[in-house]
Amino acid sequence: MTTSPSKRLSPARLPDHFGSEFQDMTAGDLEGLTLRQVLGLVLSSLGESERRAFLLRSPGDKGNGAYDRSVSVGSIPVEMRVPRSRTGEFRPSLLPAKYQRGFSEDMESLLLGLLLSSRSISSAKTALRHLGLPVSEKELEAVSAQLVEEMELRNSRPIEPDMLAIFVDGKYVEIRDSDRIRPATIYVVVGLGRDGKKRVLSCISKPGRENLEDWKKILRGLTERGLRRIMVVVQDDFSGLLSLNKGLFPTSDVQLCIVHMQRNAKTHLPKDDAAEFQNKIRTIKTLWDIEVANKQFDELCDRFAKVAPAFIAEIRKKRDHYLVFLKYPDGIRRSLSTTNTVEAVNGQLEKIRLNSGGYFQSEAVLKLKLAATLSTLEQTRWAHPSASIAQALHQLNVMFQIRFEDEEA
Repeated sequence: MTTSPSKRLSPARLPDHFGSEFQDMTAGDLEGLTLRQVLGLVLSSLGESERRAFLLRSPGDKGNGAYDRSVSVGSIPVEMRVPRSRTGEFRPSLLPAKYQRGFSEDMESLLLGLLLSSRSISSAKTALRHLGLPVSEKELEAVSAQLVEEMELRNSRPIEPDMLAIFVDGKYVEIRDSDRIRPATIYVVVGLGRDGKKRVLSCISKPGRENLEDWKKILRGLTERGLRRIMVVVQDDFSGLLSLNKGLFPTSDVQLCIVHMQRNAKTHLPKDDAAEFQNKIRTIKTLWDIEVANKQFDELCDRFAKVAPAFIAEIRKKRDHYLVFLKYPDGIRRSLSTTNTVEAVNGQLEKIRLNSGGYFQSEAVLKLKLAATLSTLEQTRWAHPSASIAQALHQLNVMFQIRFEDEEA
């Protein structure tokens, strides 16, 4: 599913009477439904609503049941019910053009927007029944395992052995569990393939706060699924994670997120000193020569060593890992210096969390949100290499070949 960031999307206006039904649906989550199933239900309900509006304008015509049709929403195959009229003059405007299976970019954007705005299980079931769809409690329970299976497939399928980079980060969330709210962490690993495309290699929710044992299982799981050679691992400075990645990927560079380091400086340094620290770091990030950058980083540490001794001692010890990105082509340095690639996932989840009242209504809801978010990213923003990556891609692949040519011999 591809959209152009330069285009302004303007989905077709929905019938007025669909508004109340949609509000009911978005008041709930969709427990027990796969992403594919929910898309089919939403498409079918939109068609039913449009036919009701058509029949109000055409008193001489009547409804004439519906037929099944397969369509594609991006790369997702979907089964839907297409309503008909007796005269045959009605055709839902949301359908793809005749002889086509895929939807327009506008409609795909609308559909995923509907999915990402859902909240409560009971109200969603009620809304689906009010729309006249043949969905029973038993059917909902029967497909609940499919949703889990889809997410597990992403986290278990074999992956490419070679990656230019992987980006590693965790996001803290809260999930409603019966009458209490419990903490959870979403562990995300995004890979940058040798074709320049970004893809989610792993996205797993675990109860509790971020911890090293969970990271060990997830990262070792990547190697068991086939990951072998990575040019650079980009991560934050979570305790123990640096040593873990150096051990798992000994021939890889490990870049510590320089933005996280800049944020930490604000908490360890007085306001004026923190501003000076930020300015000097910005200068260092623009340097071409890594040796000059190392020297200026050391001078920066000397400048603030007495102001924040523990913080400065820690970043001085890890200087080489903060400046790894300077070894790479200029156009790609910004991307490799931070974990912002993972923030594309985390940022979307944060918006959904806020719209859901500050927490996710259930584990099933969280999995639906993750599925929709990842599908949207990989089929829109990440469908093609970014301009900066495309420009540096040949050089990056040459560097990869040189780095690992001894292993191939």
